[in-house]
Amino acid sequence: MLRLSRAPAKLNLVLELTGRRPDGYHELAAVSQTVGWSDLVGVELGEEDLSLPCHLVVDGPHSNQVPPGEQNILLRALGLLRAEGRARPISRVALEKRIPTRSGLGGGSADAAALIRLAAAGPLDQELFDLALKCGADVPFAMRGGAAQVSGIGEAVRPIPALNQGVFLITVLGAVSTASAYRAVHPDDFSDGSRAESVARALAASELPNPELLGSALLPAALRVTPGLAGAWQRLSASTPTMPWAMTGSGGAFFCLVPDPDQAERAIAAVARHCPGLPIRAAIPEPEWREGA
Repeated sequence: MLRLSRAPAKLNLVLELTGRRPDGYHELAAVSQTVGWSDLVGVELGEEDLSLPCHLVVDGPHSNQVPPGEQNILLRALGLLRAEGRARPISRVALEKRIPTRSGLGGGSADAAALIRLAAAGPLDQELFDLALKCGADVPFAMRGGAAQVSGIGEAVRPIPALNQGVFLITVLGAVSTASAYRAVHPDDFSDGSRAESVARALAASELPNPELLGSALLPAALRVTPGLAGAWQRLSASTPTMPWAMTGSGGAFFCLVPDPDQAERAIAAVARHCPGLPIRAAIPEPEWREGA
């Protein structure tokens, strides 16, 4: 029996760096929102031999970017479920990879969350959210989706009302190494978390956040370590001079939030004229995950 689940991408509407721990991890203040751009994860239920590795099948436009074997987050998540005795009998895992990797869109974390939802035996309880955190700091948020304030190193997730209006335009300007970006952070990249608080208040009031508050504090670091990213961002910005583009996470996906589909269509046409060949897509904000959705 094959079970399928979407694995929605997320945007960090705002991400601030508020401190650095002695162990080297950075403290965050962020607001994240899932959007209508998804990978597809499937698991085949049936008899399994736990002494044998689970078979992983990968397809999709970005399948060549998916790491194999133990480096794969899907197989790590399944291994953790098995080690805790929480896994259903799974003989095969399938992934249709639609979200680019190393883009800051959280595709890998979304894939792991989808795998946990599909493969876990029993309810989605706190034990499973603790297990999700072992897969990665973004996976607990991906288990819920919708919108949330995120703090700590990403493990503290407080659900807030999701956006219920507007359209996101999203494009990927390059592949950014998250580890390299964090290593390139300078002291003046830190802030006090007030932007994240303001964006969270706007969502709680069912309002579109101020676009000037959106974006990631990792942008300067990403520009330092990723050749060509600054030029691509400048060309994109010049194509829509009245619409600010913000980077999500560690990059290199950039987004803007527009209030209506007509404005989104005009912006897409402008980008196509000024940046030929640059892929761009529209995605609506998505609510919190519901079983069967």
